[in-house]
Amino acid sequence: MTSPLDGQYRVTTTTNYQGPLEKKSDGVTEIRDGQTRRRDAANCLWTSTFTVLSDTEVEMVSVADPSEADADFMLTRPNGTPTRDAVTYTSSLKLSRKGDDQIQMSGQIEYGDELIFLTMRKIGPLESGS
Repeated sequence: MTSPLDGQYRVTTTTNYQGPLEKKSDGVTEIRDGQTRRRDAANCLWTSTFTVLSDTEVEMVSVADPSEADADFMLTRPNGTPTRDAVTYTSSLKLSRKGDDQIQMSGQIEYGDELIFLTMRKIGPLESGS
């Protein structure tokens, strides 16, 4: 089952987080059938689902699992303390599109005291056979 969002995307984030842990979630991901599964620069596994709610809105639910990430990498709990447990982020993203090739999703994720600004910009079609 294909999704109108299928393709390769560049993921960029900015955050108000001022703590000692380095964030390494930016990179490239592939949405296939409305889902992604990728490892970031710290080897943290990100599994996300994208549900188109309207012509201008997408719901994103992402689970970050650092259990196999680099030994010095951790996520933060809502209270800001470090954790190696999986963390779930949910957000409503603004969907902007021009045809099937130019798609951008952007929005903010509020998690405890942290505010994350997320942009996902489509950079290409799905790779065949992946």
